[in-house]
Amino acid sequence: MNGKIDRRAFLRTAAATSLIPALPGFICRDAHAQQSQRSDHYATGGSAAVTTTSMQATEAALWTLREGGNAADAYMAAALTQTVVEPGLTSIGGAFGITVFDASTGKTSGAGGRFGPAKAESYDFDRESPITQTGRAMPVPGFLAGLHAAHEKFGKLPWKKIFEPAITHALEGALIFRGIVEAAKKRGVRHPEGKALWTKEGRFLEPGEKLEQTELGKILETVAADGPAAFYEGKFASCYVDRARSDGGKITKKDMARWKELIEVKEGKLEGSYRSHQVSAAGLITYALHLNEAIDLRASGSARESRESVYRQIRIMEEVFLSTKEYSKETHERFVSPEYARKRADFVVSSPLRELSLDAIFNTCFLVVRDAAGNCAWGTHSINSPTAFGAGIVVDGVYAAYVISKNHAHGSGGIAPGISTSYALFKDGKPRIIVGSPGFGFVHGPYQYGSGIVEWNLSPAAAMNLPRFALPRQDGKILFESHYGQAVFDMLDKRGIQYVKSRPSSSTGLVGALVIDYDGTLHVAQDGRRTGFARTI
Repeated sequence: MNGKIDRRAFLRTAAATSLIPALPGFICRDAHAQQSQRSDHYATGGSAAVTTTSMQATEAALWTLREGGNAADAYMAAALTQTVVEPGLTSIGGAFGITVFDASTGKTSGAGGRFGPAKAESYDFDRESPITQTGRAMPVPGFLAGLHAAHEKFGKLPWKKIFEPAITHALEGALIFRGIVEAAKKRGVRHPEGKALWTKEGRFLEPGEKLEQTELGKILETVAADGPAAFYEGKFASCYVDRARSDGGKITKKDMARWKELIEVKEGKLEGSYRSHQVSAAGLITYALHLNEAIDLRASGSARESRESVYRQIRIMEEVFLSTKEYSKETHERFVSPEYARKRADFVVSSPLRELSLDAIFNTCFLVVRDAAGNCAWGTHSINSPTAFGAGIVVDGVYAAYVISKNHAHGSGGIAPGISTSYALFKDGKPRIIVGSPGFGFVHGPYQYGSGIVEWNLSPAAAMNLPRFALPRQDGKILFESHYGQAVFDMLDKRGIQYVKSRPSSSTGLVGALVIDYDGTLHVAQDGRRTGFARTI
């Protein structure tokens, strides 16, 4: 894997190949939605498509496709780029996941790298504990372990090639999404490593200034040249362990050296039967979609204005999140059975409201790529950090993820059982809709988006523009975007549903999606509720 990367080659090639074509606009109904009048959020046509939350990541994916890479290569290059240009939302110090549809075989499979525990740590704390801001909560990062497994299974280009865009942006400096810069400034600096990253000449960086990440760039260069062992068993591992242990952690270099144990590679499967579609294994999302059909959601009125259709979607989400208490490997088949949804449908809609809150805010990135051969790659990669941005723990330029419990540290993930951040709907053995969401909108956003297309036959852009409701906050109140019709709010008042009116934002869910028409036309959309860059070529 030796060989020096010419990072400027990426910039030259990207500029010369006109990666960013003119595209039709994506108009969000709410004036507060950032960049809502730009063309970045929706694209259609072409033979390949990409959607990410970052301009640089989308460009990296398109460049990778131009260089002869497949959808998985482009996904990996974009994910690496996001660890540089969306610091605090994702990191090579976090976790990695990818799902790939192979058009030549019709099979779907996945690869990833989960968090791993320090053998000597008990993890006897939870999300609210101040311990999560110390070295005790620093796990063995799974990102690069999972990335390497994905490259071994799916990659076409050389390993070091997929690192070129990320290294370029780290060493040359990159413009960072305004919201991240402002969050760094607002939250201040807890650790000196964060101060070194986010300040310049004694002041915080301002939006429009480039963030240079020389240390991170050098680590990426080393891993690109020498493989993941250089990260888990070399100088970085020593620094990471020393940093954690200086702050109360018990992680050791032996823990880091067991990085191969974090790798998960599995064959995918399709489950259920929703409006003649099958679902790429999604657990309780499959249950939610079956409930759509069981209660005949499309017959309850329009997606936007109908009081009854909104009410039924609220009750379905309530049922899904309460079902996490019963969901397990042993009960999975029950929850993905259309018959079970039919049995529960009347209770879900007619029973008294049940108390629900779910503490599930995560920093993640979601992306989708489809190449000209029809291969698709999608998924999320993440970092959890209650002290993200300027305040987070940074080791040699790498944001350190944190774990919130023993189960999380041992690889169960930080979300509730049965819950996934994305899903795909298949028809005739091929993906038709692939949708997912990072962060707070990881379930309700994709659910409402997919429902808009399948239940009401909305266009990909119209489905993204629908008003959206979010998970209940810790006070039990549900966020409802203010551009719902007044009849919906009257219904909420009449039924005693506690809510807060909200402008469209990351709190009401960020969604990215690829939709493939039956005639093969591609559509990619990225939520206008934040930055987004959807492109086709």
